[in-house]
This record gives sequence, C-alpha cells and structure tokens, in this order.
Amino acid sequence: MHPGIFTVLKLARLFLIGFFAATSPVFAAERPVILTTIAQIGEPLGRIFSGCARVETLLGTGIDPHLYRLNRTDVAKALEADVIVANGLNLEAQMQSLFERLSTTRPVIFAAELLPEIHIIRPDGRSADPHIWMDPNLWGAVLGKTSDELVKIWPRCKPTVANNKAIVIAEIEAVNQYGKSRVASIPEQARILITAHDAFGYFGRRYDLTVLSVQGLSTESEAGIAHIRDLVSIIADRKVGAVFVETSAPERSVDAVIEGARALGAAVEKGSPLFSDAMGSSNTYEGTYVGMIDHNITTIVRSLGGEAPITGMQKRLAVPPRGES
Repeated sequence: MHPGIFTVLKLARLFLIGFFAATSPVFAAERPVILTTIAQIGEPLGRIFSGCARVETLLGTGIDPHLYRLNRTDVAKALEADVIVANGLNLEAQMQSLFERLSTTRPVIFAAELLPEIHIIRPDGRSADPHIWMDPNLWGAVLGKTSDELVKIWPRCKPTVANNKAIVIAEIEAVNQYGKSRVASIPEQARILITAHDAFGYFGRRYDLTVLSVQGLSTESEAGIAHIRDLVSIIADRKVGAVFVETSAPERSVDAVIEGARALGAAVEKGSPLFSDAMGSSNTYEGTYVGMIDHNITTIVRSLGGEAPITGMQKRLAVPPRGES
C-alpha cells in the first residue's frame, strides 16, 4: 500500500474514534467531572447537572469539614476533576493550599462566596460564618449562582440545567416554607436553640430563633468553663427543654452543659442529633439536602414544644427524634 494512502486511512480512523468517543454515551468519562467538597453542594448540584456532568463529593457522612485533611486518594480525585466547587468562607481551612495550587490549572469555585456580603453573618465582626446551607432560602440562591458559573464553562448544559435547577429550587423553597410554618408553632418563650457548635446562625436568623452554642464557628474551638457556666444559667433560667448534639461534632461538651443545668434543677434533655456540617447517609432521605433540613426542622420543633409531623414534611424521615415514636 502506498504510504500516503496508509497515512490518510490512519488519520480517518483516529478521527472516527475521536468522534464516537465524543458523541457516544458509552464514553461516560468524557462528561466533565465536578468535584465538590461537601454533600450539601454535591447532592443538589448532582441533580441539577444530571445528564450533563458527573458530580462527585469528597466528604461523606459524619465527616467534619473544619478538621478534615486530604489524603492521597482525595488529591488524586482533585487532580482528575475538571472543576472544583468548595463552600469557601474558610470552612475547608485544611484544604486551602490545594485549592490555590489547583486554581492555576482549572476553575475553583467557592460557592458561598458568590453571595453578596450583606447576607454573610460575621459574629465577631470579622470571621465569616460558613454554614450558609442552614438557611434554605439562601442556599437555593447559592446553588443557582454556582450553576450559572458552571454553565458559563459548559454552555451546552444550559437547557438541561435550567430545567433541573427549577425543580431543585422549588423543592428547597417547599422545605423553607415548612420550616416557617412549623417553627411558628413553638411557644415564644421556648424559641432558644442550643447546639454543639455555632452552625445554626443562619437557621436561627431565617426562622426567628435565638441560637446559642457550646463551641464556636469551628468544631476545632474548645468551650471555656465560663462559657459553659453561662449556658447552664440560661438553660435553668429560661427553662430550655433541650440541648442538641450534632452528627459531626463530639458530644462531651453538650453532656457537660446538660449535667450542669440538671444540677441546678433544670429539666433539660439531650435532643436528637442534628445534621450540621455533614448530611445523613447516602441513599437515604436524610442524605439529601432537603431531607437534612426537614430532619433538623422537625426535630427542633418537636423538641422545643412545637407541632410537626414525626415523619417530617414529606413523611419520609427514617429516624424519629430521640425518645419519641
């Protein structure tokens, strides 16, 4: 065979391989990969970009993003991803140096930082509270803005994303309205939410609850003796009915507060665990963003004397609050 003909045939074969790799669904690896840090971003974003991109999440059930340090497998996933989406606002403090390195070769989006500053809570006037997902209304806006940024990278995804986003945002607004109506049933004097660490500031602002915590914004902070003493006095004076533990935070500080309050005669219980920095197990309702918020709303409302169905907004909650059936 003439060398020129061989070269043409070879080029044609390479072209056909490239064409079918780009168009055939068999070549799933050709879909862009979006790597998210937390499931509160990954789960809803996976639904929004379903059929257009593959969304993966680094941190699983019960993992604390404040303290988590990346391992070799995590770094390998990050290097293979087309885009990284993190929460930002210093939530993933231990991963910051990797994000900076990766940003020179691929987009790194800090989802929570897409919100205007006016929405950000800064308890001490400086450090930002990163737990924006605790306000469903704001989190819907964050997911919308993040999706818009990603569509700029892959314009072909726009029609699919627009349809999926509308569905996801509507579901988030439904759980937000559920929260408003159920929290309103809590007696006025009982609207004090005390949790293991300061992850519920946005939740409290959205639903008009006074929020106190044993630890600060990060689970890395330790509760001081004076602070615990103050919480004990508040619980006893205000007759707070429950102090809540969290699935991703240690319980020992909460136990100390409850023990101190009971010593003063307070009838306070340890509330059923709330989802704060991590969602429930994958493949469960509580492992979805809406399910996580539904669980928290239902658990808090029932524990503080309000009215909410034990199985939640969608009658899908698997585990009832502690001590109830």
